[in-house]
Amino acid sequence: MNSEISSDSATEGKAELPLKVLIIGCGAVVEEYQGPAAREAERQGWLEVVGLVDRSEERLARCQSLFPSAKCYTDLDRAREADIALIATPARSHADLAISLLGRGYNLLVEKPICATAAEARTMRSEADRLGRMLAVGHFRRFFPAIETIRTMITSGVFGQVRRVVADEGGTFRWPAASAGFFTRQEGGGGVTLDIGIHMLEILVSWLGMPEVVDYADDAMGGVEINSAAKLRWPGGTEADIRLSWDVELANRYRVEFEKATVTWRTGQATDLVIEIDGVAIPQLATGRQQYGSTAEYSTPAHGYLGAFTAQWKDVVDAVRENRKPRVSGGTAMAALSLVETMYARKRLMDMPYFDPEESARAQQLVEAA
Repeated sequence: MNSEISSDSATEGKAELPLKVLIIGCGAVVEEYQGPAAREAERQGWLEVVGLVDRSEERLARCQSLFPSAKCYTDLDRAREADIALIATPARSHADLAISLLGRGYNLLVEKPICATAAEARTMRSEADRLGRMLAVGHFRRFFPAIETIRTMITSGVFGQVRRVVADEGGTFRWPAASAGFFTRQEGGGGVTLDIGIHMLEILVSWLGMPEVVDYADDAMGGVEINSAAKLRWPGGTEADIRLSWDVELANRYRVEFEKATVTWRTGQATDLVIEIDGVAIPQLATGRQQYGSTAEYSTPAHGYLGAFTAQWKDVVDAVRENRKPRVSGGTAMAALSLVETMYARKRLMDMPYFDPEESARAQQLVEAA
């Protein structure tokens, strides 16, 4: 049924019909960002949200306030067909849902992380390719003009090679998680490294390719980590030092140290960069009018998080219509997840100087027993 819809919409006279979207999972990310962005995409005529799926009738009711004409379902099997499905459920359910929906003819936008394991991600990508369906992953920061501009600086070599990246991101945890499972390794899969770090790692992979994990440490002692730190190294010698936190206000910036300049991006700033040449800081707006390359086609200098989510919806719709890969397909998302897995496998306990020797020994026992 979905293939018929897509085929019809590609024919003359119907090319601009909005694609039908089914949203699966109506938790915080849909309430805060994906829902409002999809509503804006509806207003632009790019898509139509025709169905909402969640086990909680309360969450369905809140989400339906964004899409009054959408049908609500507590059972996915009863949901109406659509061209695109947004999977916004806990990560451990992503792979099974994706494989099933791809088999039913859906194109997919999957919230980050793409799934629970890199092996599952490979299966998802393989199945999407086999069936000729689009698979996009919700790494929305890739639609920040600042992120694309830095990527262009790197690939063009305008400032020479990248020597080092220093990236810190963190603060007091404020996300309105839908359930306590978010904070368990069994359901959530991990802590700050998986939650925030997956965005950071996906960006670094999109800029520089796949690195080696040189060192990784966090503070988990049987639960999920609240703080973590890692060192990465690329084949050409570029290194990255990263820090992540759910409870400490960090610098919240990425410093990219080139041979001829240093470029700083502050987390959450969609368009702003600072370029330092010979120690002189030069603020820049990463728009199409700057000399450092193109930006996200659907971005404007004023947009932030909501604009980036909306831009991704536009890219997803266009990818389906044009039968092409989306900007954020499964490749970099799978690579980022693979890096997280490697970090967890090589984990050592962070230095905690406030522990006395007995507490340190007990902490190490908890790590080894986990």
